This record gives sequence, structure tokens and C-alpha cells, in this order.
Amino acid sequence: MLQKQKHQVDNIIEATTKRILAHQQLDGSFSYCCEVTPLSEAVMVIFLKLIGDSADRLISDLCHTMAHRQRADGGWTLRPGEASDLSVTTLVYFALLLAGFPKTSPQMLKARMCIQKHGGITRASSFAKGFLAVAGQLPWSALPNPHIEMILWKEAAPINLFEISSPARIHLPSLMLLSHLNFSYHLPVDLTLMDLIDPDVEIPQRAIPLRDERAVEKCRAFLLERVEPNGTLASYLSATVMMVFALQAFGYSRNHPLIARAVMGLKDMAYRRKSFVHQQFFTSTVWDTSLAMRALTAAGVPPNSDALTRGAAYLLARQQHLLSDWHHHTANAEPGGWGFSNINTMYPDVDDTIAALMALYPFRRMVRSQWKNGAKWMLTMQNDDGGWAAFDRNCDNVFLKLLPTGDLKQVLSDPSTPDLTGRVLHTIGYTGIRATAAVSHGVNWLLGQQRNDGTWFGRWGIAFIYGTCMAVQGLHASGIRRDHSAMKKALSWFKNIQNADGGFGESCRSDEQDVYVPLKQSTASQTAWALMGMISASARCTPEMARAAQYLVATAHSNGGWREKYPTGAGIAGQAYIRYHSYPDIWPLMALCAFRQRWESG
Repeated sequence: MLQKQKHQVDNIIEATTKRILAHQQLDGSFSYCCEVTPLSEAVMVIFLKLIGDSADRLISDLCHTMAHRQRADGGWTLRPGEASDLSVTTLVYFALLLAGFPKTSPQMLKARMCIQKHGGITRASSFAKGFLAVAGQLPWSALPNPHIEMILWKEAAPINLFEISSPARIHLPSLMLLSHLNFSYHLPVDLTLMDLIDPDVEIPQRAIPLRDERAVEKCRAFLLERVEPNGTLASYLSATVMMVFALQAFGYSRNHPLIARAVMGLKDMAYRRKSFVHQQFFTSTVWDTSLAMRALTAAGVPPNSDALTRGAAYLLARQQHLLSDWHHHTANAEPGGWGFSNINTMYPDVDDTIAALMALYPFRRMVRSQWKNGAKWMLTMQNDDGGWAAFDRNCDNVFLKLLPTGDLKQVLSDPSTPDLTGRVLHTIGYTGIRATAAVSHGVNWLLGQQRNDGTWFGRWGIAFIYGTCMAVQGLHASGIRRDHSAMKKALSWFKNIQNADGGFGESCRSDEQDVYVPLKQSTASQTAWALMGMISASARCTPEMARAAQYLVATAHSNGGWREKYPTGAGIAGQAYIRYHSYPDIWPLMALCAFRQRWESG
């Protein structure tokens, strides 16, 4: 590296370090917006209007955010530069309609035309149809039937509630209740969407009779047992909203303490920026804090600094100590994991646990028991196939794939994924956890998941760049040599997809089509992942690494960080993608620090 280039890298690292430190809050956390715009804004507005909070200022603020995102064709999209999405457009249009936007305005007429062009509201996603059914715009029979008696099926049954993935599980009891009770709010005729139903689409009329009345109370008890201290259900916007709807179906008033607390918990999740207000679908505070601490450590901030000490205290306070749903698959395990959101005491996940363990590694001797408990929980969650999944162990029931669940198939199971398995192996290798058998099993599974082009698919990041980076880092940390064929194939793939500007960019379509789709523009976070992947896969500093680093240098802002509007976090393929505002600060900083270290070490 030339002296001038090194000076530039040093300056960017210093400026971005200061930028990240500026995000630290009084409680020690690092707070960034976790954006699923405009889906989350639409859900929140619909929710507030249906439960009667019509005068809340948050509604007009969220409508301003949504209206600003409308495309020229009248619709709204999941991500920049893509065609309008029917489901998102339907929910946003309905939210604006409920908020008082007149149907006859040019803006709303264009939105209606976009919905009609895409086939009407009956062709929207199951997620969107759920909100339309609650609002009385579609019958509950338009959705896959979540038979309420499933709540009573024993764990020995081929399919039961705990064979379904955690994110889907926390929604199901509410949907079971709402569907069974055929509950909906009654809206004035001028607020309906009935004219947006394609008359040629036949909506099924079906109902499965209830044979055991205990199922109704069991669903209600399931929900009430899992309410978080802030009133939300697992800190999920949609799960909490459906829970409130279900409780109102039971007769709970808007002023009932449970509902009032849930509403306030959701309102507290709104993130206010200079020009817009975003309703967060969930907060990513534990995740962002863990990654920020790792980046700051890589940049040379000492562990005994005030910032890292307070960050460590925050993470330790968020370690979970309750037995919850995950315990059904790991009967002998003790709690010790971390969750994703700021308020989450019952739903730990593997990804946040390993992120917290890495962040707390410099403090491990001072927090020995807490760190050890987290590591034990992580190891316990290894699946029988050798890989790791997000929320549960061995939650990949083959029978679920046989059910007519439509567009919900991806969210019903929680299989091992290459990105998570690679991240766990990286954590084990980096921190020196003694787990020889687990590592061997995990490495074998991960090697078997590599595709012919040298890639691995990333479930929680977009998509093959993320998955391949995490897999290669995990294999390298596990002792796989860089001249291994898997590493060489991955390195070759990275070189082949590098953009002319030196950066890397991948479309969310990769997530939907299960093949690599280039974005045709570079993003800072994906360039960082590719750079870190190449560093792990190659023993020497290559021209491709230097070009990727130069791209990051050239696109960094003078006050640190990078600007990135494209979402690089994965949610539900084709339905929801996450724009982590932390990513263009944290990942490029880690990548440049790794590149500087590699160059200096020769």
C-alpha cells in the first residue's frame, strides 16, 4: 500500500470510528434505524386507525414517509430501482385511505390503477391479506387456514406449533383466533377496497369445525404468557398488532392495560430522522451494538475505553435467562443467548448470540460465567445435520413442506443455513472455544452446501456475497487451508463478480430466484463482505482486494461512513427486506481494518 493510500485508509477508519461512537446512547447501546419501509409504516397506520387512535400525530408523520416513496407508476416497491410490489402497494394505499387521503386525488388514483394492473388485492401476499381480513376487506377464507386445534397437538404429533419456526409461531395463535372467531372491524363503505377485487378470482369458502373448545383459551394463554415488558410480542410489529386484534376479538377494550401497553411499546419503536419518521418492524439494538463493538475493537479502540465498557454492560444486561420456546427442542439446555431487539427476553437467536460473544470476547475474563453460558447455549443449538439455524434446533419438519401454505413456506421452517453456520464456526475459532466434534460436524455440513460456482447462500443477508463471506470466514477459522478447493472456488467467484469500479453489488432478486443476480451498482456493505471473504480465502493480498479497498476509500464520506439506500438484510424472500442503517458504517470499517492489517503483515 502506498503511503498516500495508507494515510487515506487511516483517516477513513478514524472518521468512521468517531461516527459510530456518536451513535452510542446513555444506556451504552449503539442505536441505528432498522428500516422496512414502507411496509412497516403502512401496518402501523392501519393498526392505529382500526383500534381508534385516529388523532395520533404519528399517523400523519408515517403517511408523509409513505407518500414520499410513491413511484411514478403509482405503486410502492420493496427496494429502490425495482418494479412496484402489489402487496406493499395495497397496504400503503389502504393506510393512506384510512388516514383520510381521498380516493379521487391523483396520487390515490394512480395507486388504484397500479393495484388493478397487478390483478387486484386477492393476488396480494398472505401477509397483506391478513390485515385486509381483519379490516373486513377480504374473508378469512382467502388465507391459508391456520386450524386452531393445532395449538393442542402434542409434541409427539408429526406437526405441532413448536415444529414451526419462531417468527411464524408467534403470529399463528393470533391468526388462529381471528380466523376462528371470524373477527373483523367494520368500516364505512367509502373506506373499503371491494372495488379492487378482481371479479374473476374465486375466493374459497371453507371452514374447519372446532371440536375442542380448549383451543380458544389455549391460544389466548399462549399470547399472554409471551408479552414482553414493553407490551409487545417478541418486539415484532406484526405479531404485536395481530395480538391486539385477537384480544379485541375477545372483548378487550382499547383502554385495557395490556392493549394500552402494547400500543405504547409499538409507538416507542418509531425512529425519527431529520425529514421522516420510520416505524421499525423490530429494533435491531442488540445486533447493532454487538457489531459496532466489534468494528470499534478492530479499529483499535481499547476494551477499557468508556464506550466499549458501557457497550459491554448493555449487552450483559440483555442476556436472556428465561426458558422459552427454544427449550422444546433442547430439553437439557440452559438459557444464555441474546435476542435481536432492545426489549426481548424470551426469543434468543444464534446470530445475535454469536455477535454478542464476539463483542464481549475482550471482556471474557471479567464476565466469565455469562460468556460461558452464552457459548454453551450456542453449541447446544447445533442441528443434527451439523449446521446451525436462527431460532430453534432441528426445526425443519419435512411434513410442513407438504402443506398447502402458499407463499408462507419459507417462514414456516428454520433449517441450518450456511451464513449462520459459518458465523458460528468463525466465532468458535476466533475465541478458542473447545468444541472439536461440533466444529468437525459443522465444517463437513458447510462444505457440503457449497454450490458448483463456489458460493454459499446467505439466508439473513443479500445473499450469495453474504453467505460466501461468512462461510469462508468460518472455514478459515476452523483450520481449512486456503489452498483447499472450496476456498479457491470461492475466491475465484469473488474475482469474477467484481464490478468495474472495484466494488460489489448483489440484487435482492438473488434471494427470490436462488441464483446470483448482480445489482449493477456497488454497495458499501456488500463490498465489505466480499473484501473480508477474499482476505479469508487468500494467503496474499491480491489486486482484487486492493480494488475493493480503493472503492471503499473513494466512496467514503469525509465525516466517516458510507451512504447506502439499498437493503442488504434479508427478511422474507420477495416480501420484506431490511435496510440496516448501521451496515454502511460497521461492515466497511471492519473490512478496511482487516485489509490494513493484511497489507501491513505482508
